[in-house]
Amino acid sequence: MTASTLDHPHYALEHPRYDFLAASVETPPRTRLASLVVGTSAFAAAAVVWLVQLIVVDVAARGHGSTLRAALTQWDAKWMTLIADHGYAGFTYTADPAEPTILRSVAFFPGYPTVVRVVDAPLTIFGVDDATLIAAVVTSAAASLALAWGAAALALEIWTRATGREAGLAASIAVSVVASVVVFGAPMGIVYQMPYSESLFTALAVWALVAMIRSRFGVAGVLVLAAGLTRLTGAALVVTLAIAAAVELIDYWRRRGTFAATTFPWAAVTAPIVGALGIGSYLLWASAQTRSAGGYFAIQDRGWGSGWDWGRSTVGWIGDHVVGGFADATAAGYTISAWSMIVAAALCAAGLWPVVRGRLPWQPWLFSVGVAVIVLGSGGIMHSRPRLLLIPVSLLMLSFAVLAISAAARATCRKRWAGGVAVIGSLVAWCVLGVWVSTFMLIDFDYGI
Repeated sequence: MTASTLDHPHYALEHPRYDFLAASVETPPRTRLASLVVGTSAFAAAAVVWLVQLIVVDVAARGHGSTLRAALTQWDAKWMTLIADHGYAGFTYTADPAEPTILRSVAFFPGYPTVVRVVDAPLTIFGVDDATLIAAVVTSAAASLALAWGAAALALEIWTRATGREAGLAASIAVSVVASVVVFGAPMGIVYQMPYSESLFTALAVWALVAMIRSRFGVAGVLVLAAGLTRLTGAALVVTLAIAAAVELIDYWRRRGTFAATTFPWAAVTAPIVGALGIGSYLLWASAQTRSAGGYFAIQDRGWGSGWDWGRSTVGWIGDHVVGGFADATAAGYTISAWSMIVAAALCAAGLWPVVRGRLPWQPWLFSVGVAVIVLGSGGIMHSRPRLLLIPVSLLMLSFAVLAISAAARATCRKRWAGGVAVIGSLVAWCVLGVWVSTFMLIDFDYGI
């Protein structure tokens, strides 16, 4: 579609959606300086949150006779670093030494360990001690920086949808800071600093959502492919991309033969196919390697009990532990897990109305719902749910935070100040909750996260 088409005198009246697009065409893009300021603001806010998290976890770990390193490298972090070092079958790390390691290790997708191995290669060549751990820390840190910028970009897209205009420089900085605080300050946000795949997957997912919103389907397809090689929940991203492509194709057919007609959206049609290659190819390979034990999903069910059960395990766990209390660390961890499921489901439901009204872009909401459905509809290690539901909780809270900021910005002077104070207070409370949950589940809770 060209600018001259959008400027047609009757087009804005008949197609208000494209009247907004016409305004964006006439508006010059953000300068490189503005983009740099936005990214720097997001990085700075994220760094502050990280520093606070690490200090609190370090103090708590020392109080339990442990160290920050031990706290951040437990549970799945061991699997990630071992796979990066030795591949899927080159080590022994199972409860039963007679069981082939590959029957457990294939549950972890190769994206994150592969990146760690690439970063680790030059360190190993030069004989650096703890090269794999250093490479994992660097990988998670770099992915977190990409996530911070991506969260800011997504938040600015949400701002544009909510207000009907692009954010000015001051608003862009504020939105970027809030985006980083919400995402990294979330309960279990500490996992982004650990040798886990969350930082890499979430960064890829967020940038893929931004690309979908901007109709850059070629970029979205490649990012979804990479995300599908990183976590099983990449399936929700593939579905989101497929629906976005279908919407684009339907829009093309509606405009075909009119003065607003465009060329066939080949990028949109091919993007879901490209995106599905990542998760599809790995599941085929993993199932072939574990055929004797029933394939990938049988391994998941046998090792972690994470088979699909239509939410029966989730409902049972909530019923048993939602009022479990905080009598001891185990009961408290179970209660936190139960409430994380309730909050995720509630946020998914609450986000539907703003999406239907056009106040929020539907892509982040649909992806969040997809991840929540995959997690809540399956069994498995229930006390890992606060981490597994981190994406829907943080992305939907980010959406609501941007709506709150936009509402405060439109208010009168006195209400604007009151709204600003409320937003800041809410962010502080959110971070306090997030740091406490992260520290408790990592240090005090006795089971895997």
